[in-house]
Amino acid sequence: MCGIGGVLVPGGPIDPAGLQRMGQRMVARGPDDEGQFIGPQVGLIHRRLSILDLSALGNCPMPNEDDSVQALLNGEIYNWRELRTELIAAGHSFRSMSDSEVLAHGYEEWGETLFARLRGMFALAIWDQVRSRLLLARDRIGEKPLFLWQDQERILFASTLHALLAYDEQPRPVNADAVACYLSHSFIPAHHHTIWQGIAVFPPAHYGVINERGELSLHRYWSFPNQRPPVMTVAAAEREVERVLEDSVQRCLDADVPVGVFLSGGVDSSVVAALAARHHPGIHSFSVGFAEAEYSELAFARKVASHLGIEHHEVVLRPRDVLKILPKLVWHYGQPFGDASAVPTYRVATLARNHAKVCLSGDGGDESFAGYWRVQSGVYAARYGALVPEMIRKRVIPALAGLLGPLGSRLAAMNTLSLGTPGAGYTNAQSWHNLLHEVAGSAMLPGFNHDRVACRVGYALDRDGATPIQRLLFDDFQVQLPDAYLTKVDIASMAASLEVRAPLLDVEVLETAWRLPDRMKLHWGTRKWLLKRIAARLVPRDVVYRPKMGFAMPLAHWFRGEIGVVLEQLLTESVAEREGWIDTKCVRRELDAHRTGQRDNHTRLWLILWLELWFRIVYSKDWDYETDLSMLLTA
Repeated sequence: MCGIGGVLVPGGPIDPAGLQRMGQRMVARGPDDEGQFIGPQVGLIHRRLSILDLSALGNCPMPNEDDSVQALLNGEIYNWRELRTELIAAGHSFRSMSDSEVLAHGYEEWGETLFARLRGMFALAIWDQVRSRLLLARDRIGEKPLFLWQDQERILFASTLHALLAYDEQPRPVNADAVACYLSHSFIPAHHHTIWQGIAVFPPAHYGVINERGELSLHRYWSFPNQRPPVMTVAAAEREVERVLEDSVQRCLDADVPVGVFLSGGVDSSVVAALAARHHPGIHSFSVGFAEAEYSELAFARKVASHLGIEHHEVVLRPRDVLKILPKLVWHYGQPFGDASAVPTYRVATLARNHAKVCLSGDGGDESFAGYWRVQSGVYAARYGALVPEMIRKRVIPALAGLLGPLGSRLAAMNTLSLGTPGAGYTNAQSWHNLLHEVAGSAMLPGFNHDRVACRVGYALDRDGATPIQRLLFDDFQVQLPDAYLTKVDIASMAASLEVRAPLLDVEVLETAWRLPDRMKLHWGTRKWLLKRIAARLVPRDVVYRPKMGFAMPLAHWFRGEIGVVLEQLLTESVAEREGWIDTKCVRRELDAHRTGQRDNHTRLWLILWLELWFRIVYSKDWDYETDLSMLLTA
């Protein structure tokens, strides 16, 4: 896990000071070493978090034998040992025991077919001196970030927005579409835009070739298998899923530094912890919780750790901790990011970093095995729509539902979902999506001209044989997982200089789960049915078969107390309002309604809190990211 960056300038020259500034912005991602390569028209910068081969021989940029190829890697290649053996047999000479070296020799041997051979999480760059071309690639699901800027003079790439902007330190305009999407969806869908006009996100499962004229061509190297689920027994499916899971966990334990595991007490992290404990005696687990018991899963995490006999560590997060952590996270994310669980993710990462340099997580289980309610509701809505004629759903059901009390509310929601345009069910009623015209300032008005709902959904799965659940999960894999959940984990953990690996996102696990019949994912109302069967053999059943809690902070409570006081203070001299982006009168109204119990507005309030801090810390630089917001409690 590292930070990478670089610039291609057709005709040159390269600014070494600009490269140095890029590296300095990524120190947290790679505190152990910095490496540079400057050629006639290319400059590369690498910040290293040493995980494999801790010696200087493992540093990047990583060359091949004659220095004609230079490689940068952010992430881990889990099948590097097999690739290394194959390349040595082909005559290549290695200098290190680092996974990054297989990129330099692998490209030399296999060219652009290298990327499809890689198993792992990665964003990488390869400079081909002989052909004067730069290649970029990103892992299949988007675990590792990569940002891109291209104009008539140069192409810039980097692991973070801050690093990319640091090369020339030129101001760039804020993207109104991105702000509108952030307030509507709680994150900025990356396949459309970033917060800065003109800066793009390199797409997952693609590699790009940039020639000596600065022309970029993109190529997809992977997609989900295009086949219907085969006929299989439950026993056979269960054996195969556990086999690929165990293989993936073993690969993710490969490190020359201490390895731990995040343990939430949920199904996915418990499965990963159980399989890791089989192969890594003495592994430690880490959890974060809250004093408010209804939000905390610490008791379940303890139960799993005790069952597995692993040493467990935990921390309790309180409002004052949030006020201290939040400005730092606002800076690290670089653009508005509204998933509040970024805060506990960072806190558990800082706890783990005291004992380990790598942690395994359970990320990806819900997407592969259908763990979210929205998949279940989507299936039910599709079945309902097939049974009830459209005319009745439009003209009769809305009036009927109003007469049926609580049952009618559920019927109305199902009816609305069945009639909605693709993606309409993904808009968050608790965000500013439906109130955007009230909270928006004049600077945001251009953002009303684009389809925010369309930005939230991915490209449709255009396959005749796809199952209903495959179609629903495909959208999560394109948007929600890479742009929200994986972005959250990557940046929060890297801010603590901790590498997080997700065994459930290994390509073998992804493809095996994708081929499962729908009934093994959603079975008579039980989500993640097959995975839960496996989990129930590994950890206590009452941990597995319990209501899903998620990873939410008690913000509904906290905004009635100290967090609400801080937001109120920030609104008195709002930078976001000063710059024309929001109307604080609307925000104050929602804050008052929340405090008096009229409605739960904590999601909307959190989005404004982060946005206001972003304008102060990142946009205007009026505040330092080490600011402790608790100072506002006595203002």
